[in-house]
Amino acid sequence: MAAGDHYSIDTSAFVDWWVRYYPPTAFEGLVPRVKQLIGEGRMRASREVRDELEFKNDACFQWVKKQSGLFVDSGVQIQNVVKQLMGQYFDPEKPAKGLSGANPFVIGLAAVQKPKPWVVVTGEKPGSFENPKIPFVCRHFQPQPIRTISFLQLIVEKAWQLR
Repeated sequence: MAAGDHYSIDTSAFVDWWVRYYPPTAFEGLVPRVKQLIGEGRMRASREVRDELEFKNDACFQWVKKQSGLFVDSGVQIQNVVKQLMGQYFDPEKPAKGLSGANPFVIGLAAVQKPKPWVVVTGEKPGSFENPKIPFVCRHFQPQPIRTISFLQLIVEKAWQLR
């Protein structure tokens, strides 16, 4: 992908990075690279992602809350996308399946960007019509599908060397 891509990052991607697979104690080179994306305005997260991360109040949350400019309030455009997504991908009869929490806001943040949607960075598995997750919803997003990648794919695409 182009060097100028912009990213809307999901809670699961932060957890994959910081907790599950690439902890800064082992991969300290990732911290300055992610900080650079944030500083350049090329990586953002919805305020709802911050709220989900705050629930654990762990080292990951302590780090993200110090990153100036990372979190974006959900304005009217994002809220309109969220309403559309919840109407389409949330069934109150089956609240454990479908979009919930910060997920529609992550997609909404990516969707409202011009001239093209941002890439969504997520740790979620693809999902299905019966249980739509971020990648599934993004693939079916209209008027234009939204590309999704994992945190590992971000590392590979950016050709970050982790020495």
